[in-house]
Amino acid sequence: MTLVPHKVRRNGKEYYELIEEKRVNGKVVQKYIGYLGKDPKAKNELKASDILPYVERLLKHGISQEEIDEILKKIGIEYDAWPITKIIIENDLKLDKIYLKLK
Repeated sequence: MTLVPHKVRRNGKEYYELIEEKRVNGKVVQKYIGYLGKDPKAKNELKASDILPYVERLLKHGISQEEIDEILKKIGIEYDAWPITKIIIENDLKLDKIYLKLK
């Protein structure tokens, strides 16, 4: 079983989705796992222990871009979105992983 990001074109736009590939009866079978968005690097996998100390600060109204940048550097996340308008913490129960998505 292998998880692979896959590029899809719809209506002239590119999107990424996560596909699980495995062999069944000697043939490769693909199964759709989830949507990754327009940029596969926008979603960062992390451990709950890495983000928990910072969740309250990240969700605070009025947090500055500099504070967000400082927190993400402490966690070890590099990003190119500026200014950040959305911070999404996603717990994927199917994959048993936690993602931080920035927009």
